[in-house]
Amino acid sequence: MRVGLIEDDLAIREMLRLVLEDEECIVITYSSAEECLQALGITAPEPIPSPVDLLIVDWRLSGDMSGIELIRQIRTKPHLSSLPIILTTAATFDDIEELQHLHVTFLEKPFSVDEITTLIKNISHPIS
Repeated sequence: MRVGLIEDDLAIREMLRLVLEDEECIVITYSSAEECLQALGITAPEPIPSPVDLLIVDWRLSGDMSGIELIRQIRTKPHLSSLPIILTTAATFDDIEELQHLHVTFLEKPFSVDEITTLIKNISHPIS
């Protein structure tokens, strides 16, 4: 599985990268929301295949764009409407309706290695 990761806290990003690689995932890290949007082809005139099967996004990113705004832009593209996205944050986030509308799974920090790996397995192989 190819997992995209946008997390501006270096320690958390590296921990997640190591954990996911240990789970045999290919991890693609993005240093900014803009880099992630470009890689996903948001500004491309024609849809391009997604480089990731799942995206993990931190709510509070450095720069001008929040994780939620990044997700809103991703969801404007029909071919990315079903891309599984996990939103993480240590801040209080209680707009559950927004998360449901954007088809996002929420994971509050701090989370354990088991929590993130189980969540990813459930998203990638949902129980029928």
